[in-house]
Amino acid sequence: MSARIDGSSIISIDSYRTNARPAAGASVAPVAPARAADTVRLSDDAVGLSALDKTLSSIPAVDHGRVAAIKAAVTEGRYVIDPEAIATRLSHFDWQLEN
Repeated sequence: MSARIDGSSIISIDSYRTNARPAAGASVAPVAPARAADTVRLSDDAVGLSALDKTLSSIPAVDHGRVAAIKAAVTEGRYVIDPEAIATRLSHFDWQLEN
């Protein structure tokens, strides 16, 4: 049994905890007992998403080579705009948003 010496008397720890009063203005909240070890198990989806996130973070957001190639094609007049293809893709995208 643990004991605390207070002046000339010995007070048991259990008695001290029971009779102790918080300081003025102090908040008192129950303390949960510490657990030996907590474990976490991630679902297969979470593991897959984490791996995908790592893969995507290693890919640059901008393909500078493609940008340079398009700039050169525009500058040289080789870049052809196909309004029908653009309209078809926009229409398909709009359809996907509705469904």
